[in-house]
Amino acid sequence: MGRTAIFMVMGFSAIFLLVGKNMQDIGTESLRNAITYYDHTQLHTIAIAGANLACSKVFQDSTFRTNATTYTFGGGSIEIRVKDTVGHKIKVVSTGTYLHDPEHRIEQVIVLLVRSSFAKFAFYGGTHASAAQWETGDTVGGPSHTQGKLKTFGHPAFLGKTTSLSGLTMGGSRPPDPYFEGGFESPVSIPMPAVTSYTEIYNAANDHGHAQSGGDLYLKFNADGIHLDWKTSSAAAWTTTTVAAFAPNGIIAIDKGTMWVEGTVSGRVTLASLRTSGTVGGAVNITNNLVLKDNPKTNPSSHDILGMVSYGDFTVKDNGAASFEMQGSYYSFKGGLQVENFNTRPAGMLHVFGGIMVEYLYATSNGASGTSRRGYNLRTDFDERLADVANAPDYFPTTGSFEILSWLE
Repeated sequence: MGRTAIFMVMGFSAIFLLVGKNMQDIGTESLRNAITYYDHTQLHTIAIAGANLACSKVFQDSTFRTNATTYTFGGGSIEIRVKDTVGHKIKVVSTGTYLHDPEHRIEQVIVLLVRSSFAKFAFYGGTHASAAQWETGDTVGGPSHTQGKLKTFGHPAFLGKTTSLSGLTMGGSRPPDPYFEGGFESPVSIPMPAVTSYTEIYNAANDHGHAQSGGDLYLKFNADGIHLDWKTSSAAAWTTTTVAAFAPNGIIAIDKGTMWVEGTVSGRVTLASLRTSGTVGGAVNITNNLVLKDNPKTNPSSHDILGMVSYGDFTVKDNGAASFEMQGSYYSFKGGLQVENFNTRPAGMLHVFGGIMVEYLYATSNGASGTSRRGYNLRTDFDERLADVANAPDYFPTTGSFEILSWLE
């Protein structure tokens, strides 16, 4: 019996010793895991801090670039590289190291920045846009900005975030009550870029697009979205071709001339009527509805994108219709959107689905009511796809700020 008791004591002692060692090993491993996790978290934090630092420098100074700048931070070091890359993008690489990491690991955060596009606005008005006012019946269906004072008369509706540089003036016979669904903020400054910035569009049109200098360019996009009729004078016969053959990269531009356009656009197309020098040209006449084949109003997944850029005015020609439809983003450096015979043509609606960015805001109707009314109420509905800078029309004008296109950790 005594011998059995001794064996039992020895057995339990061995078991307790084994269990104790296992518990000690588990405790040691847990501590090691905790230290490793802390080291990795600190390393990750250092790399993210470097990316934020580099992005902040670019946001403050758009010309900031560096091959390798090193900073000490959080018990480690940061090396940031900022360089230009294809498509006018900026690539930021932040490499972090943690001095107390026994494995001497590094971690990188890669950020791709792109200039913010004016296509993100349903309406943008330059410094002269304050000369006109939004009135009852007018609707802006997305983000809008006025680089001056926003003026309203009666009850216009602004359905997105609305900003202005110099505040708000309200008028009207009844209590003035513009409707701001997304709120109103002032002062906010978003200046237009220099007109020289659009030379990139003409260069792109010369390189695998279609470029013309002087004269007139008439374009009629066919309903199939594939074919295009074009000519260079009103009296000339139409020539039919495919859009892909006419402008393989989708960029069509005329310099120091006038563009006339209508029809149904498919794919990614940017149209431009420019004035790179001199005092002639740079206008666009829209002769009939200009829409996208895969209608983004009914199909938010549509890949059809239209951008139109002009030096001067966009003119909606008088075709006798009570309604006129335009889809895409329309940007004018020195002009605005005007309606031909706005004070005599039948009352109706000019509907823009996309956005308008102009220096001047012209009257689109005679401002009368009832049977005396002539011209168009203007309604703009924002194409929500354009809120993503990646969907902006190719070579469309950009603001002075940047947006994050991708962030990889």
